[in-house]
Amino acid sequence: MANTVAVIIADIKDSKKMKERERYEWQLFLKSAIVQVNENWAADIEAPFMITKGDEFQGVVANVPRVHSIMIEFERLLHPLGLRYGIGLGAIQRMGANIPIEMDGPAFHRANAALNYAKKNRLRVNFRSTDQQLDLYINTVYTLMYAIKKRWSTITFKRYWRYKELGTYHKVADLEGVSPQAVWDSLRNAHATDVIAAEEAVMNFLATKMVALGADEADDQSPG
Repeated sequence: MANTVAVIIADIKDSKKMKERERYEWQLFLKSAIVQVNENWAADIEAPFMITKGDEFQGVVANVPRVHSIMIEFERLLHPLGLRYGIGLGAIQRMGANIPIEMDGPAFHRANAALNYAKKNRLRVNFRSTDQQLDLYINTVYTLMYAIKKRWSTITFKRYWRYKELGTYHKVADLEGVSPQAVWDSLRNAHATDVIAAEEAVMNFLATKMVALGADEADDQSPG
């Protein structure tokens, strides 16, 4: 059975509209973010993230349900930059060193197609796999999540990230010097609690689908 991995290919939205100095500074931030993600998620990464061209970067994730957490890590590290993601699930082939630019295979082809689709349709995330049910479910949830997040202030983003890291409203409140009720109210009013619930559903759904996807990928690559 082929191992199913997730290839993530991402780029920075509207980077071509940036002035040269601004673009250069954000590329430095991107390099720093990539180093941190590669270190923090080393146990889940098959091939480390790297910049492949201009404002585009890619990596391979072995632990597929962790894809969402890795995307959110990039989002946090690079805020307020807008990122676009194409995620391809499937098998890969290695042609040399253990880096994305020396790999190929169905997962890479799907990730490229997903990113191109996201660009054309102004989406933030697009998944491609051999499972149409998975693609429809995941992509619908992400469209709804980003419709909600589009309205968030920087303060809401920071509270959302802190709550995800710390795990309780009381810990976030202690850090910010406000009441737990204030934290709860702000996250609830911004529908951040709904986003977090949707994120958990996405990761659980991916986890249940991995065995089936591996079998489909093996069938795709079998002779005849």
